[in-house]
Amino acid sequence: MTKILISYRREDSADATGRIDDRLVQQFGRQAVFMDVDSIPFGVDFRRYLDEQVAKCDVFLAVIGPDWMGPKDSQGKTRLEDPRDFVRIEIESALKRQIPVIPVLVREASIPPAEELPKSIQELPYRHGLPVRLGPDFHNDMNRLIAYLKQQIRGLSEAQPKPDTQAKPVQEKTKPSAPAPPGDMVKVPKGTFLYGVEKTRETIDHDYWIDQYAVTNEQYRAFIEVGGYEDQQYWSPEWWQWKMKENFTEPEYWNDTKRNKPNHPVVVCYFEAEAYAKWAGKRLPSEQEWEKAARGEDGRRYPWGEEFDKNLCNCEESGIGHTTPVTQYPNGVSPYGCFDMAGNVWEWCSSWYDDRYGRRVLRGGSWDFDLESLCASLRDWSYAFGRNDRVVGFRLVQDIP
Repeated sequence: MTKILISYRREDSADATGRIDDRLVQQFGRQAVFMDVDSIPFGVDFRRYLDEQVAKCDVFLAVIGPDWMGPKDSQGKTRLEDPRDFVRIEIESALKRQIPVIPVLVREASIPPAEELPKSIQELPYRHGLPVRLGPDFHNDMNRLIAYLKQQIRGLSEAQPKPDTQAKPVQEKTKPSAPAPPGDMVKVPKGTFLYGVEKTRETIDHDYWIDQYAVTNEQYRAFIEVGGYEDQQYWSPEWWQWKMKENFTEPEYWNDTKRNKPNHPVVVCYFEAEAYAKWAGKRLPSEQEWEKAARGEDGRRYPWGEEFDKNLCNCEESGIGHTTPVTQYPNGVSPYGCFDMAGNVWEWCSSWYDDRYGRRVLRGGSWDFDLESLCASLRDWSYAFGRNDRVVGFRLVQDIP
């Protein structure tokens, strides 16, 4: 049964609504969220169908952008003034049924004043709304919305027992609260997703946290400064022997001014990434874990969708020519909120590409690779021992107990 209905105007806020929908589906599941009018069956009365969908929901989200009222026709009337308008029908139904209506304001929009709205929805401006910014604050704003929805849906979904003087008091069992995410990590739920170029159905049988950002130079510096390069417990035996022989105490490009800015991704070899992971109490992701975090469950080509956009990532087409801050592309995040899973630096995975030759899997593309390399399904490789690769970094995962 639908719990959350998202009402929006496609030409006004389709991209913003898509991101909002991704986060809500991640949190509540596809069956709990109804968004797109494309799901209306052919041949049915759309007015009745929309009314039925609204009747099933516990909370109604009205996504409002700058062009929400729609274009004006030859008579100077907006789309919203047409009684057949989908958006109008949905809001009318929600207000009539006294379903909680939350205006979700995107792109700095505001709710039109009541006198500019059809009489049937003039209550809307008096409903307390929430701005959802599409920049770096997107996930903070969505966390506020999700926290409210959890509370609201639980309260509306629980059946109220009828008074019964004969009934014995029942002590309800309390469920343990979900663990809070570690700093700058997001949850990827277990389950099936479309994997690889062929989009085969792959199942991950465990929930896990994954870093929202690639590990930065600033984070890696802490590992160096506490003596991580001198502490054998973090290093694989074969690497430790080679490291002691070569006597290096930091990554190859640590002093390269194009790559060592604090908030840029660190560039390291596989064993350096692995050592940091052990020190941090985490691990490198398998390529399946990495890919699901990058493209979600629907097999999309890029983290943000099907179409390439050089403004959403750092790659060859962007023309930047070096790494960028890990927070630079908030509009290019994956369905789970991970930044830079296309471009900036390739990322190490724990999976072997070819164990005979010591080659490990790389994912995600980088600043000097083209758009084809950025596809979430593409697999590449590098030698685990190679310290002279200037385009490879990493992010980590952590198992959820």
